[in-house]
Amino acid sequence: MWSVDKVVTGGLIWTMNPAQPEAHWMALHQGRVVAVGTRDEEAPQARVVEDVSGQTVLPGFHDAHCHTMWFGLSLGEVDAKAHSNLDALYGALAERARQTPAGGWVLATGYNQEAFGGEYPDIRALDRVLPDHPLFMRHTSGHSCIVNTKALEASGISGAQLSEVDLAGGAIVLDEHGKPTGVLEERAQSVIQQLLLPKSMDDMVQALARASARYSQEGLTSFTETGIAGGWIGHSPREFAAYQLAKQQGVLAQRAQLMVVSDVFHDVEGHPNDPNVLSLDAGIRTGLGDDHLSIGPVKIFLDGSMLAWTGAVSEPFSAGPPDNYGYFQAEEEALRETMLRAAAAGWAVAAHAIGDRAVALALDTFEKALSRFGAPVVPHRIEHGGVVTDQQVVQAARLGVAIVTQPGFMPELGVQMRAAMGPHREGLIHRHRSLLDAGAMATGSSDRPVATGVPLEIIQSMVQRIDAEGVVVGEHERVSVEQALWSYTVGSAQATGSADFKGMLARGMLADYVVLAKDPLATAVEELSAISISGTVVGGQRVFGEHG
Repeated sequence: MWSVDKVVTGGLIWTMNPAQPEAHWMALHQGRVVAVGTRDEEAPQARVVEDVSGQTVLPGFHDAHCHTMWFGLSLGEVDAKAHSNLDALYGALAERARQTPAGGWVLATGYNQEAFGGEYPDIRALDRVLPDHPLFMRHTSGHSCIVNTKALEASGISGAQLSEVDLAGGAIVLDEHGKPTGVLEERAQSVIQQLLLPKSMDDMVQALARASARYSQEGLTSFTETGIAGGWIGHSPREFAAYQLAKQQGVLAQRAQLMVVSDVFHDVEGHPNDPNVLSLDAGIRTGLGDDHLSIGPVKIFLDGSMLAWTGAVSEPFSAGPPDNYGYFQAEEEALRETMLRAAAAGWAVAAHAIGDRAVALALDTFEKALSRFGAPVVPHRIEHGGVVTDQQVVQAARLGVAIVTQPGFMPELGVQMRAAMGPHREGLIHRHRSLLDAGAMATGSSDRPVATGVPLEIIQSMVQRIDAEGVVVGEHERVSVEQALWSYTVGSAQATGSADFKGMLARGMLADYVVLAKDPLATAVEELSAISISGTVVGGQRVFGEHG
């Protein structure tokens, strides 16, 4: 009788493998699953037997779109979501200022005006509570920020200079008197962020450690970080090195695929017969790395946000200023050329596209890239797909392009999204069932820290799609619990090009799994988010809980 490192037995195992969906024991050896069986089959001998009696085992959850560094850093900042009114928020900012040397930055995150009666902080009030400290408070969408006068002064911007600032792809919002309100949209945030970046290696490693510990508690074993090394979403040109160091120090438990932002791409010379490409030095491209840490697609921002009404839509937003179609982050032809030249270098491309006009640009460009350069080693992707038409769903399925939507937004942001799109487009918001029905890739993802990143909360939202007012947002986009679990495991693996070694618990797959206290398929939908995590295991090694 052969012997393995570990046998997991005694509970119910949902493998997500269509050939053997249910099992009762699983044999692990050298970080891989080597056998799966039923009660009628004998398990091999093992050095360790893990008893999960009365519990349920699933493949580890895989967040296909999140901002791990941003989330980890935010855990050390003032959390605007923790406060119910502006006075309470002002008090929290003042308290943080008292703990910060004069002149030091006060950092906050997670502001959503809808949680404050539709109001933004008054810059005069911010100046009163923070007379000696510059403020940078990120909007929950990440597509705008709120600052005070000290921050604007630190950037060198004054009223007379506002018109001279290059804000292509962004805006400094002014009041009726032409004075700054403190709100900076999209790329305009960079005038402040450049004062706060780059983050130190120590700060970044500590942020990753905080985020990873939280992920482990929630059953996450893999994630895709959607934007590093530059632009308004990155934190340092050395960000990849911070991930390497965190992994080396043992504080990054999850498997991570990292997207490099297109802002840091440049011309890379080659032989005259080689294509004219945008890439990184040495010809580095998508696919470099191993099953713990790898480079994924290049991330390019085509448009903005649904919440800030800056996504590029084909019909005007139903909320906000009249006749507002949003806007692209650059000229369409420039965006198309960047995507094609990156694809020519062998990169998969992840295009941030909220509005259907941006989705159309992405899909049409992917069609050209695939015909000219063939398929990359991991799929091209559309990030968010906030509004996607039926025709675009079909086109994505035909091209093999993943649309990484976030149905998990509904409880926190669904009301705003319905207002932004209006009743006639409500069914097109962050689609899910339509993707599955069309044979397109559908994933589990959070966009954390924009909204909750807890997988079981998002899985419940995928099934219910209920917003804060109790309205079902796009009823025909609801999925079953099984489909939601499939999306958070197999679907995410497919979209990240890793389905040949993770996403299922089957022979040869990585031994990444989560142990749940209850069977989600036998739990009332409204109770899914309350299921506790008993253990999280990566490569056969425990990273959280009593199992592994």
